[in-house]
Amino acid sequence: MKLPFLMPMLIFLFVWNILPLLWVVGLSFYQFSVLQGGIPRFLGLWNYISILEDPYFWERFRTTFSFVALAVSLELVIGFALGFLFNQKFPGKRIMLPIIFAPMIIAPVAAGVFFRFIYDPHWGVINYFLTKFFNIRLEFLEKADLALPAVAAVDIWMWSPFMMLMCLAGLQAVPQHLLEAAEIDRIPWFMRFRNIVLPHIRPVLVLAVLLRTIDAFKTFDIVFVMTGGGPGAATEVLPMSIYRQAFLFFRTGQASSLAVIVLFIAVAFTSIYLMMIPKEA
Repeated sequence: MKLPFLMPMLIFLFVWNILPLLWVVGLSFYQFSVLQGGIPRFLGLWNYISILEDPYFWERFRTTFSFVALAVSLELVIGFALGFLFNQKFPGKRIMLPIIFAPMIIAPVAAGVFFRFIYDPHWGVINYFLTKFFNIRLEFLEKADLALPAVAAVDIWMWSPFMMLMCLAGLQAVPQHLLEAAEIDRIPWFMRFRNIVLPHIRPVLVLAVLLRTIDAFKTFDIVFVMTGGGPGAATEVLPMSIYRQAFLFFRTGQASSLAVIVLFIAVAFTSIYLMMIPKEA
């Protein structure tokens, strides 16, 4: 009796999720170009082998991993600190919360354009103060060693509130009677945190890190708007490489193979999380 009610949603998921996924996986085994057309030529695993043997792929992978590690780790630290702060009672808390959450509702493209102006070496606000007080000028998006941290800073600004929200939800679920009993027994705060707070919020933190890691691996719009993958290839993350292969070089088969590899990375992180769930529950 339940199946007829589920069928519309199952059909929708199949048409909009499963079918395109199967199509991309199928294309990854062929040499095919949308621009040239013609009959696709079956290559088997050659697209995957050529990608994995390409040193440029591993450079893009290291760039992506560096971006994800930098962004997610700082988002976790900042979100955790803000979560602890807003778990307390203080004047103006209800006014500050919407302000803190505001970056989450801004479109990534708009945020990228906004920060590109802020980073501008000639009339950007950051360089204005650097020039005024320190007599230096930094080309954030033009220097290879500064471009990736500058782009990651935008991601951190946008998604630290999400980490804060997850941490705040976990902190508010900690049983208060345990904290009160520990306070009565005069247990030091760091032992209260380690033995009471952390075990209760750890599953929430793991889930938050998983969601942000997967999402950070898919980051494209901010990079595309701010640097286009440059300077050189300093900020060319894997989704940017997929875009180049598919829509600049029209190598549909290789782009599909690269997309499947990114999918496997996301599945790997999800599998790690699912293995951790019984231990953290």
